[in-house]
Amino acid sequence: MSRKGREQIDSTRKKTRILILGGGFAGVFAAKALLKQARRNKDLNIEIELVSERNYFVFQPLLPEVAAGTINAQDAVTPLRLLLKGVKVRMGEVRHIDFAQRRVQLAQGSKRIPQHRAYDHLVLALGQRTILEKFPGFAEHSFCLRDLAHAHALRNHVLQCLEHADVTENPALKQSLLTFVVAGAGFSGVEIAGELHEMLERALPMYPSIQTHEIRTLLIQRGHQILPELPEQLGHYAAQKLRARGVEVLYGTSLARATAEAVYTQDGQRINTRCLITTIGNGPTQVVEQLGLTLERGRLVTTPSMQIPDHPRVWALGDAAYIPMGESCAPTTAQFAVAEAKVLAANLLEQIRTGNCAGAFAYTPRGAMASIGDYRAVADLSGVRVSGLAAWLMWRAFYIGMLPGFSTRLRVALNWFFDYFLPRSIVQVKTTSDSAARVVHYAAGDVLFAPGQVVDGFYSIIHGQLESRVPDDRAEHDHFVRILGPGDHWGERSLVEGTQTVGWLTALEDCEVLVLKRNDFARLRQGVPQLRAYLDHLPEKKYPPALRHTPGEQAET
Repeated sequence: MSRKGREQIDSTRKKTRILILGGGFAGVFAAKALLKQARRNKDLNIEIELVSERNYFVFQPLLPEVAAGTINAQDAVTPLRLLLKGVKVRMGEVRHIDFAQRRVQLAQGSKRIPQHRAYDHLVLALGQRTILEKFPGFAEHSFCLRDLAHAHALRNHVLQCLEHADVTENPALKQSLLTFVVAGAGFSGVEIAGELHEMLERALPMYPSIQTHEIRTLLIQRGHQILPELPEQLGHYAAQKLRARGVEVLYGTSLARATAEAVYTQDGQRINTRCLITTIGNGPTQVVEQLGLTLERGRLVTTPSMQIPDHPRVWALGDAAYIPMGESCAPTTAQFAVAEAKVLAANLLEQIRTGNCAGAFAYTPRGAMASIGDYRAVADLSGVRVSGLAAWLMWRAFYIGMLPGFSTRLRVALNWFFDYFLPRSIVQVKTTSDSAARVVHYAAGDVLFAPGQVVDGFYSIIHGQLESRVPDDRAEHDHFVRILGPGDHWGERSLVEGTQTVGWLTALEDCEVLVLKRNDFARLRQGVPQLRAYLDHLPEKKYPPALRHTPGEQAET
């Protein structure tokens, strides 16, 4: 048969849809591996779609250097559409996964309109989130480093501390502003402590009122070794070099809580600081928690071939997956995520082709390494232990090799080159952030909400009138209609119960509406008992008759 004839047959044959959830290391490299291996197998007719909440890929190991100003923020990321040519990329938030129907519900766009994406095979690469509920005050008063925005916010805050410390005449405040605490001494904690301290030292010549001895950087570790993933000798070397540069390493210390002005240890010690960085508290995402699947250490338990037990068309890898490897499991590192992606792609395509999947994941890591700043690093390369400048050069060469895309590698390399010869920038670029509450204007005839949308906040009318119209066969003319005016509000039921809209909300005239974001509404409701009591006892007449006793499945307009 001619090539043209084969292409015509392929175009009419139903494609196998592979849906990947997550645009981090695991998801991106799984998509690349699937695309590459599928191109070698011309008999396969597959479609790959990747869902991510952002339209770029960030190389997380570089985030400490972004926060310290070594690398420009825009140079540490690669657009997903540029990186994954041949893969359909969709920005959206995963809300629900229906294994029985083989579909995923997403919220996308400014109105967060739910969409359903069907799949033949589903790849879960949702990573983990930072969970700090066990540490009171950490969520409100600490910085984490999971995304580019986090690194950018941390850098701006550190520079703000320096600016304020340089001009204040309050000694206690100055000491607090110049004390920087890093909780957790794994790879991320050690690297951010080293990079942050180097940034502070290089910035001091431009702050004449701050002396070197006034800077205090603390690295707090609950155990008795930093970098516990590496041999003890390298952990001790890293601690020795950090201390020689002025970083205080506290072993056997656990943090209990944090406030706006201090952190407290379990033994009652108070450390005055305005900058707490946390690299602890990893846990499953909310979507993973709601799946009802078996979790181990907050990760989805898979078979050795990376399938979810009892769900042969569902796969998991990366930080979200607990993949058995003999008596242990695959660690949550970038190196392992890349290796997992290749094996998963081979297994998934083999199952599509033959219905069999027997490839157990096995991988021997090339080593582990961590930068400690000041052009030093530690590395364990297949049992060969290296430290100092040589390890630092190997660390940078290794990361350059792992970066996806030539343009990203070139930009990062140029950043490193210029940082060696040029002074570190102390420009504080603040981004415009939305207020907790905002005012939104609507013109007569504007539809604020239609059926099936996700409510993203609590709405209250400042002036103007709106019409709420909800289908209801119990009401007159099969619709429940209500006119809303100044002081009326909506959204509270949908936010509390996680439901969607079932009717229309239309502006009858020009209106101004106050909008309080979802998370801020939850905090306000929790912190103001009078508001909570009011919302919990709203009159029944506010809701259509058909919705008054059907919580969890319906919602207000």
